[in-house]
Amino acid sequence: MTRLPTPILPTPIKDALRDVSDEVALQRIWRKIDASLPRAHRRRPSGLMLLPVAALAGAAVVALVTTGALRKDAGPLHLADGRPLSAVDAPAEGMSLSMSDGSNIRLEGGARFEPLESSPTSFVAILQRGSAAFDVRPGGPRRWQIECGLATVEVVGTRFACVRGSERLRVSVEHGVVLVRGERVPDRARRLIAGESLEMVEAAPPSPVRIDSVIDSAAGAPTAGAPNEGAQVAETALISPPAARAAKTAWRELARGGHHTEAFAALGSPGIRREARRAGVTDLFALADVARLSGHPGDAVGPLTRIISEHTEDPQAPLAAFALGRLELDDLGQPARAVSALERALSLGAPQSLREDVRARLVEAYVKAGDRVAAQSAADAYAREFPGGRHLRGINTQLGR
Repeated sequence: MTRLPTPILPTPIKDALRDVSDEVALQRIWRKIDASLPRAHRRRPSGLMLLPVAALAGAAVVALVTTGALRKDAGPLHLADGRPLSAVDAPAEGMSLSMSDGSNIRLEGGARFEPLESSPTSFVAILQRGSAAFDVRPGGPRRWQIECGLATVEVVGTRFACVRGSERLRVSVEHGVVLVRGERVPDRARRLIAGESLEMVEAAPPSPVRIDSVIDSAAGAPTAGAPNEGAQVAETALISPPAARAAKTAWRELARGGHHTEAFAALGSPGIRREARRAGVTDLFALADVARLSGHPGDAVGPLTRIISEHTEDPQAPLAAFALGRLELDDLGQPARAVSALERALSLGAPQSLREDVRARLVEAYVKAGDRVAAQSAADAYAREFPGGRHLRGINTQLGR
């Protein structure tokens, strides 16, 4: 009979194996068992009886150890080079943390990141300050939970970014889905998908208010029954400068609290265009969210277009282009314009975690635009870059392959 090689085990496990098969210990166990039986049934086990018991016990331990050893990535997370995780302060040039499960964390300069808990099924950490991008390996065994002060981000596999200031937090998703929870999150929880973002502030979100009450307090209550009263509320450009300043403050606070319908009422379409002319990237995303989430997707086009045309060097510009492409395709029914936005996302250097979705939606946009030749070319480009990609079956279905 062929003898199987004895597995090499860590020293503590080998010590445990010797304890299990210890002759004296087993004799003691047999004596206790024998003493509990009626005298007529008592017998002293022989050495021949001890051997199979010891072998079975040893085999059980070996099986447990072998199973644990074969389980992929069963222990707590550590760095890819084997070092344990610890709190880190990113230098001015930033740093990347490659994890043992294939995930990656990119910390911008000055960011501080600290792991709190790690197990075979979960990983909990805190971003204490600064900005970080998390590229979590899809299909991994752990559920990631990142504490960011004003909210908690829960994810299994995706790419998202957290920008944490002293009283502000912005979470944006490039690929996949995350769940954002916290007291400052509208309804205490919000699901974000690729192309979406959420901004929270330290102050408690205000209760929904009518924008006309804001205008009344700033400019004086209008005369009862005044003509065009409703138009004055919607066309914020027509109100007096003090009231306009009040409306500007109102939309920001309302948007941060998740009250996008009221925020849009504070601005109207003219107000969104006016604010977009002088807003930075963060406010442009916020204006786009106000328009889109209040049911006015057409008014979100301007802010997103400004990001990709005037802030091309910003790392969020490809995300804005992708969001614009999805908006044109899904909400506005403009596939030709969606093609332009999605091509722009690629030319702006969409990150690898976003490119597969961009290329897949580009095929869909070409198909809906009626350009079969371009759709075939886009599908071939997808297959070359992502052979066996998760959208391949859907693309082939669209093209009738």
